[in-house]
Amino acid sequence: MLSLLVLDLATGEFMNPRASSNREIGFNLLTTIIPFALRALLVVTMGWGIVRLFPHGKDVLAHVPLWPMFFVILIVDDYINYWLHRTSHQRPVLWRLHKPHHTPTYLNVLMASRENKFYYFPIPAAWMAPVMIYASAGAASALVFGFKGVVTLLQHTGFRWDLRLRRYVAGRLLLDVVEKIVVLQDFHHVHHGIGRYNNASSNYGDTLCVWDVLHGTAYGQRQGKTPLAWPWERRSKPVWCNCSGLWFGQSASK
Repeated sequence: MLSLLVLDLATGEFMNPRASSNREIGFNLLTTIIPFALRALLVVTMGWGIVRLFPHGKDVLAHVPLWPMFFVILIVDDYINYWLHRTSHQRPVLWRLHKPHHTPTYLNVLMASRENKFYYFPIPAAWMAPVMIYASAGAASALVFGFKGVVTLLQHTGFRWDLRLRRYVAGRLLLDVVEKIVVLQDFHHVHHGIGRYNNASSNYGDTLCVWDVLHGTAYGQRQGKTPLAWPWERRSKPVWCNCSGLWFGQSASK
């Protein structure tokens, strides 16, 4: 985080009056520090409850190899996050908790954790982490949430490092692959209403793009040319997207 903060400072992202006021910087710093305290409290509280409610569950996942466990936790956590995030844009009660994240008209690394403090309670990491630690999958859990934390910071950095990387052939090839899987600046800026293809009712994915593609909420274009979609999405919407409303409710309008 420190290196990305230095990058934002060095490239003048905090020269923007909307981002450099004492109120904004103070609020963003508080909302960066508070989540750590809340998560620590939740881990301790839930850990105490888990030990008493499930005394025989200790080390139940100790036999599962690290990387299979990593992908299971990542997929489960990210899919729940997708629906929590999407529902937070569609239900007034949750929107009040998530709204502080969308109040700024700028992006920088300090506002990545900018949420109402109560929004952190339903986030799956808050209750998955103590369960995984108790079940002896703590290493895989730490890798998942560490990876997701880095991706979140990269998404919200004000400096467009991805555009700089795209100046080079190798960088373009790398991002063309990575951005089909991982949510980075191009994809997430659309959700924040920044840029030509802004649409806050889309691109709800936290770390993985696949959920937006699967449920028909992916939107936007990279560099004004390449659609942010998988190859088959460019031809027509997949059958499961047309049917998703039967199971999950209507997709967000584009």
